[in-house]
Amino acid sequence: MLNLKMIKASFVVPALMILPAISGHAAENGNYSFPAGASLYLIGGFPPVPGNYLQVMAAQTDSSRLNNSRGDEIKGTDFDLKVNAATVRFFTVWDSHIFGADSFASELIGTYAHAKNSMNTPDGHFSDSQDGLGDIIIGPFLFQWDLGENKNWHAVFATDYVIPTGSYSKNRALNVSNNRFSIQPIVALRYESPLGFELGVEPRLSFNWKNQDTNYKTGTEVFVEYMAAYKIGQWKAGVSGYYADQLEEDELNGKKLNDSKTKGFGIGPTLQYQFPNHSVVIASWQKDIVAENKSENNNFYLTYMFKY
Repeated sequence: MLNLKMIKASFVVPALMILPAISGHAAENGNYSFPAGASLYLIGGFPPVPGNYLQVMAAQTDSSRLNNSRGDEIKGTDFDLKVNAATVRFFTVWDSHIFGADSFASELIGTYAHAKNSMNTPDGHFSDSQDGLGDIIIGPFLFQWDLGENKNWHAVFATDYVIPTGSYSKNRALNVSNNRFSIQPIVALRYESPLGFELGVEPRLSFNWKNQDTNYKTGTEVFVEYMAAYKIGQWKAGVSGYYADQLEEDELNGKKLNDSKTKGFGIGPTLQYQFPNHSVVIASWQKDIVAENKSENNNFYLTYMFKY
């Protein structure tokens, strides 16, 4: 018999990470601890001028397919998932060069989401929806170094802290909060060619604490976001996406759960326009190509970033 935790939706309300120049059983409730893919072209770089920046994002996730641990569709679930979310990210670049970094920054991220999920389960038809706040993300120390003779290589090191402040109840079948702490060390590397080509990659580990209300602990996760683009004038076109995997099995009441790792890979076209005041708008559609122990999602992102 399928376990209900395994066959729930796999989504996480979008949170925006690493702002660059101008975010069996398979993770409790199927939720990743990080919205892999949402960083788009914003990998491995900070705004060049110290000051306060605001990034807002609208995101939509929908899925009609739920997969097992082999990536095959689970038949007969009549699965339907829809998530709409709005995220705000406050980002400050300080006039400081701690540890010799070219840039030093801090961030605070909050999200509000509406999620709706329905499916057939061995115990009957499941349907639920929820509106609420997602977990807050704090990144107090983010460092960037500009490397190379032309300073067109950018390396970022940071640590994000996921604080379980969102809407959650263990009696609900669907939650927009994971109700657990996570610590996420991040590294990122970005290359900007004089010919207009740009490449970026951002690996992230997520060390997850136990959900104290359910005694469920999601295993350590790894996320790798990536982007490749070509810049022509004010426009930038290319692709962005993610790879996600669990390094450890989940635990329930201190016992390892077999066949509990989640894996995903998504990719899609991404388009950016930069305004004369250096604010940017980015749109992307990403489709899951690999989805194991999770829903196979379509994700749409629209984000705007500006200095205030």
